[in-house]
Amino acid sequence: MKHLIVFSLLVCGFASAQLGLKLESEQSCYMRYEQIKLRLTIRNYSGNTLVFGGADSTERGRLSFVIRNQANQLVTSLDPKANPLQDMILSPGMSRELTLIINSLFDMQRADTYKIEAHVEHYRLPHICASEPILVDVREGIVWKERVVGLPMRDGASAINSVQVKLMQFTDSIGSIWCLRVEDDEHVYGTFRLGPYMSSSTPQMDADGGSAIHILIQVSPRLYSYTVYSMIGEVVKLRQQVYYVAEGGYPQLSRASGYLKVINARVAKLGTDYNIKPERDWRKDARNNP
Repeated sequence: MKHLIVFSLLVCGFASAQLGLKLESEQSCYMRYEQIKLRLTIRNYSGNTLVFGGADSTERGRLSFVIRNQANQLVTSLDPKANPLQDMILSPGMSRELTLIINSLFDMQRADTYKIEAHVEHYRLPHICASEPILVDVREGIVWKERVVGLPMRDGASAINSVQVKLMQFTDSIGSIWCLRVEDDEHVYGTFRLGPYMSSSTPQMDADGGSAIHILIQVSPRLYSYTVYSMIGEVVKLRQQVYYVAEGGYPQLSRASGYLKVINARVAKLGTDYNIKPERDWRKDARNNP
């Protein structure tokens, strides 16, 4: 299970009045271009209902962020007019949680350490309310394997576009993990965490005739994760995930039957062979799946 980094509540203005803000990050360290997910909890201590502005009325109240890099430079906002609190109504004593992809709002592509504060302002409040800052590290990974994959084109006569598929090793604050990145010379289409680095095992990656990316990776001594990713428009999405346990040999991706499949393995049974939850921490699960 992912662990949230929790920081103490800080309220603005006088004593214990107005708004309480708590900003949290799902991870303390992210790979470049990976989605950086933050959670902001807002509680209304003002004793009054607060109505936040719409797209054309941001003066009624808005949420913004102040982000600085390690050199104390302000990070550029990609959309200065964005207001995640748009049309929110906050009753007295009520709390709301927002989940945001902060690097879709700010340019955080560089490997750096970022200090992030959330600011909420409203015309009925005398002060801007600020959360306690959190720190997030963004690091680059190491390319372990790379291949170019052509994309199916609707027009049989047009030039074939392609993407670079990279299997990467990334070290966060706990240890090393495997990640997948899909990009071309202009865009990064997706970055995904696949599983823990295990010195006893080498991940396998291949592409099928429809340009879907197949990856087989060991996530515990007996358990293997088989995932399939596909390009849907300009977005890479997880299309399939199945867990396997070894049976009759070392699990492998094989084309022997004319299409990609996992051999020397059987489908693992949830509750019998493994107990991994959808939002998982493989490094903890490995200890529970001998």
